[in-house]
Amino acid sequence: MKTSIKLIGIVALLLGVSGSALAQDFTAADMVQAIRTATPQDLYATMERGEMVECFECIPMLERMLLESDVATNREIAAWWLRKRLFGFGPVYVRTRDALTSDPDPVRRARAAEALGEFLDHHALVPLADAVRNDASDVVRTAAVSALGRLNHPGGNVTIAAAMTDPSVDVRRAAMTAVRTVNFFREYDALLSGLADDDTAVRRRAVLLVGQHRVEAAAPALAGLLRGDADPDVRQSSAWALGRLATAEARAALNETLGTETVSLVRDAIEVALRMRR
Repeated sequence: MKTSIKLIGIVALLLGVSGSALAQDFTAADMVQAIRTATPQDLYATMERGEMVECFECIPMLERMLLESDVATNREIAAWWLRKRLFGFGPVYVRTRDALTSDPDPVRRARAAEALGEFLDHHALVPLADAVRNDASDVVRTAAVSALGRLNHPGGNVTIAAAMTDPSVDVRRAAMTAVRTVNFFREYDALLSGLADDDTAVRRRAVLLVGQHRVEAAAPALAGLLRGDADPDVRQSSAWALGRLATAEARAALNETLGTETVSLVRDAIEVALRMRR
């Protein structure tokens, strides 16, 4: 959404008109009709064009879309438009939060969590964290972890880290993905636990993250993965991560494995890693 908004602003500047001028012949009735009938692409364009239009009729329609639409793009557009309302957003936020905590349908709870993330309001940290810790549904916990990543608030990082040991692989994967988008993540012990995960995707994401953050304590585990993980993608990523560390221990592991690795792509990654410097 941000890219498209920026493009609209550039077009307006080139035309020598303001955003309000672009929308002055655009009415709330046009928006209501678009919400009722538009494809996701048309809804996207319509709601951007109507960003500055106060459409009070649109608020309950888009609020229903947050929980009832099966189209993820439409739900995202609805949340984006609603969070920009000076009048009306507060009650929508409260009802969405209440849906996360009390709606009996796990699909609706998951969509409520998703919407709270898209609202980009730090007040959602507590209900989202509670959902990650306590909701019985894997679907809801996965959505809540992803929403914390979308919020990108330091207050959510401890909860994201705790989700890396969740019984559900989907939740653990979501937690690893969330770390890639948040700032100020320092819960490195949780990343280390991910290096031993039974799921290949979780292990590989954990490898990439400890390399990205240069977690030197991960060197022994990375060396073990490079020598013995059954998945060549994990071994290749481990070589990269060891190259990022560039410590004596990391370089020793790379040199040791270079002569025994049988997959050419992994050997190439080891050779590249040996040339990497901090």
